[in-house]
Amino acid sequence: MTHVKGRLPAVEPHLPMLMGMVFGKIRSRLSDEAPELRPSQLRVLEWLPPEGLTISELAVCAEMTTQGCGQFVRQLEGLGMVEVAVAEHDARARRVRITERGGDAIRRAARVLQACDEEWSERVGPERYRVFREVLAEVALD
Repeated sequence: MTHVKGRLPAVEPHLPMLMGMVFGKIRSRLSDEAPELRPSQLRVLEWLPPEGLTISELAVCAEMTTQGCGQFVRQLEGLGMVEVAVAEHDARARRVRITERGGDAIRRAARVLQACDEEWSERVGPERYRVFREVLAEVALD
């Protein structure tokens, strides 16, 4: 088997490819610090305010289908990271709240992400990294 780690792509890297490479680095670091939590699950957890959201509201925030979000919520509930209860306003709806275990996972992940920010800023220079973050935020957040 040929060793391909560190090999450059056969085409000029496009933005989704570059973003995928960055996500791969983050995934690897997160797996060390918060191994029970996948980045896709973190994405859902990070949208939950202390008072919680219904699964439908959470799906809108995370830009997912309600069904897909419900699957993530069941996974997170199984891991003890969220609790699900009947919503006060509608007995058919479920309100999702983060647990202490979920909050702890978010804090550990935040430390990893902060370390990545600091390392990458040091690598390319603080001013270039600041501009990169500003442009990325502008594109991502419209």
